[in-house]
Amino acid sequence: MDYDRVIVELLNRIGALEDRVAALEGKAPVAKDEPTQEVSKKYRYLADYLHNSNRDNIRLTFSEIEEILKTKLPSSAHNHRAFWANTTSHSIALSWLTVGYETVEVNTAEQYIVFEKKRKYGMEG
Repeated sequence: MDYDRVIVELLNRIGALEDRVAALEGKAPVAKDEPTQEVSKKYRYLADYLHNSNRDNIRLTFSEIEEILKTKLPSSAHNHRAFWANTTSHSIALSWLTVGYETVEVNTAEQYIVFEKKRKYGMEG
């Protein structure tokens, strides 16, 4: 039996139930279908790319990201790992965070980054 698949399915069902409870309580659940308006126009193409990929892990080179964005990345993206931090204070980070991804690997030497789809509901206790 694939226990990981079963656990993810159960967590997704729990999430759906939480959304129903929120609706019954008059609280609007966070939309999960579309990127939010928080993403800046400059980085919207990256958000759309990730959102439409439907993959759990995505490895992109900096050149591929520049092709997606249709513009060059700033030099800090090539030289500083902090540029790729999962923080809401950076506009580029919002492009992946708002569509449910986070950076899990950054290699500035080889010029690539790995995004991973966040679990909707963590198991932290």
